Amino acid sequence: MRNALVCVALVALLALIADVRRPAAQFAPFTLPAPQTLAPATAPPADKVEQTRTVSHRSGKAHRKREKKHEAVRPPPNQRKVAEKNGYERVSDLVTFPKFFPGLGVIFVKPDTLPLGPFLCFDRRDRLVATVYMVPNKDIDDHKSLEAAGSAGPVDHVSFYFNPGHPGVDVPHYHVVLWHVTKKQEARVAK
Repeated sequence: MRNALVCVALVALLALIADVRRPAAQFAPFTLPAPQTLAPATAPPADKVEQTRTVSHRSGKAHRKREKKHEAVRPPPNQRKVAEKNGYERVSDLVTFPKFFPGLGVIFVKPDTLPLGPFLCFDRRDRLVATVYMVPNKDIDDHKSLEAAGSAGPVDHVSFYFNPGHPGVDVPHYHVVLWHVTKKQEARVAK
């Protein structure tokens, strides 16, 4: 009799905790939940906070009006000056080369990275338009692995062309030009 009571108690307990629904005909596909963004941990800057104030009208009803404080708009940093602070020098100060080279603009390089570069090309308003790598033919023929610093900005398109040599890189080489502007905006350094 005691065993029968224990069995009934166990069956009752299992019935309470067991999921006895009928199984679905097909399993649902497994999908990952969408990533969730968390609220910022810090308060927004004071110049971006919206203020709410209560405004009374003649009708006696109070309305809330949201006002935005004026935001200070700062221009982006001068990219040429940033490059100079990071050790880049104007190519025309290192070798006999024009200050503005049509097709590439004002060119800067770190002297210790020659001949590969990267060379940073700016338009007349100090805006970065391209990053150039100059790969000597001998290094290509020798199947040499090359490493250089990465691009200084997002790349819109790439140009790849031969150059027989020029001051600074006297050997025949290829220019690999990573353009940070559109083909239409390349005209900023054409003349």
